[in-house]
Amino acid sequence: MPMGLVVGGIALVLVLCCTCGGLVVGYQLGGGDLTKSFQPLTSAFNRATPTPDRTSPVSLRTKGIMDNGLEMIVTVQRPLKIEGTVKIPPTDQFMLVSVTMTNTKKTDIKVSAADFKVKGDGGLTYDANPPKTVTMPNMLVEATIAPGKKLDAELIYQIAANDSGLKLIYLKRTFLLEEQK
Repeated sequence: MPMGLVVGGIALVLVLCCTCGGLVVGYQLGGGDLTKSFQPLTSAFNRATPTPDRTSPVSLRTKGIMDNGLEMIVTVQRPLKIEGTVKIPPTDQFMLVSVTMTNTKKTDIKVSAADFKVKGDGGLTYDANPPKTVTMPNMLVEATIAPGKKLDAELIYQIAANDSGLKLIYLKRTFLLEEQK
């Protein structure tokens, strides 16, 4: 018999014996449950995923994740040019905030324009969609977002023209509405 065949056969028998021995020891250490005996092995292969920071402000066009499972991206247009007969004081202007919201949970998420406030460095707080002023086809009033679905909506704010440092507040999450310098 060739020597290589004998050595290969012995190596194969050793590998099989070690594998079976490992299974028996794992079975005994796992208390008769093989899934417990492989947990250290599977956890070594699973990579840790970072926990999103839900307290720091989110920049424009950056995805922010809320505690309720809503994922949001915000853009802004300021000032918003309005056509028609809407009159506002020269010290005010309109601002359009566009939000793309994705439900990452397995349950519906309800959103309302009343949930969104804008605050400025001037100390003023602005409500979305001032009554009797401007309407748009995609304006958010109230909506329910189904699991895994996305909603694109718009909010309009009448703000002081000289207010700066504007931030959109949704629940407890802050979105910066101006580029940081």
